[in-house]
Amino acid sequence: MRTREVPTPSDTGFGATETFRRLIGRPGAGIFLFLVCFLPILSLFAPQMLQEGNLAGILNQMVFILIPTLGMTIVIISGGIDLSVGSVIGLSGGVAAFLLTVGVPMPVAILLAIISGAMIGAINGLVITRLKVPDFVATLAMMGVARGILYVWTNGIPFRDYMGDAYYIIGGLRMIVGKLTLPVFVALALLLILTFLLRRTHLGAHFRATGSNAEAAKLSGIRPDRIKMLAYIASGALAAVTGVMLAGRLTTVHPAMGSGYELETIAAAVMGGAALSGGRGSFWGALVGALTLTVIQNAINILNIESTWENVIIGSIILFAVLIDRAAMALSRGGSRRNASN
Repeated sequence: MRTREVPTPSDTGFGATETFRRLIGRPGAGIFLFLVCFLPILSLFAPQMLQEGNLAGILNQMVFILIPTLGMTIVIISGGIDLSVGSVIGLSGGVAAFLLTVGVPMPVAILLAIISGAMIGAINGLVITRLKVPDFVATLAMMGVARGILYVWTNGIPFRDYMGDAYYIIGGLRMIVGKLTLPVFVALALLLILTFLLRRTHLGAHFRATGSNAEAAKLSGIRPDRIKMLAYIASGALAAVTGVMLAGRLTTVHPAMGSGYELETIAAAVMGGAALSGGRGSFWGALVGALTLTVIQNAINILNIESTWENVIIGSIILFAVLIDRAAMALSRGGSRRNASN
């Protein structure tokens, strides 16, 4: 009697190699692999990189990139781009600081600042969906408008004298658990909530469907304009949350606060696996992207590299990291196709 051969894990495609391919095929996995290899090598030149205090400092600083990157990821998944993030961070921080200086209670000042960011996001959404202005053009214009309002409002003079004991905690200048600050826990809560919404609710599926193919999504009963509006409102609100906390971190709100954050958030989102063509992205990938970007900036400071080289080094490492991530995803897809053909 002929015995039946039992397929081994490698025969069925579920062996260790296939598991590894699946892991590195996830958004941001290649960047994470780069980060794991990059840190030990970097520590050879700067031993303090892996010290507890420095690692805690990286986490505490990272959240100011991570939170707006979460909003940017939502927009990118839905098929858009938001260049007004940095200006919204500055303007909303200015709103909070100004209201506190005139005696408005802190909870009200913070709430109004976040609402102001959400309103700017809503204006972006309306211009894009109703007037059919391209996302790039609409948000680029808003970047200039919001920044200009802050410059005119402050007359070039930073807001000061709004800090209180509670605001030092909100800004992350005082530790609340070990060496971790309140912004770290705010970012963690937002990360978990948004991950649940993206993976477990119809809204998350609608974001992905709109970004993948808006016309097909419309035929499926989804309202792409509404989804895009929600994406830009979320981006504006999350940028405002960052602005409120950054105002506490810096203890002053200068007219240029938040400048450059739009590029950093786009870079972090893309490094985390978000596709600029829309339909694909991950909040955990955004976390890895924001962490990698913060580690690079931290390493540049520790190594005392001249500021003139900073942008060159950051840009080169980002490009290298993204290429690693894309190669990892290509390897994963290639393995999946071979298993399917077998």
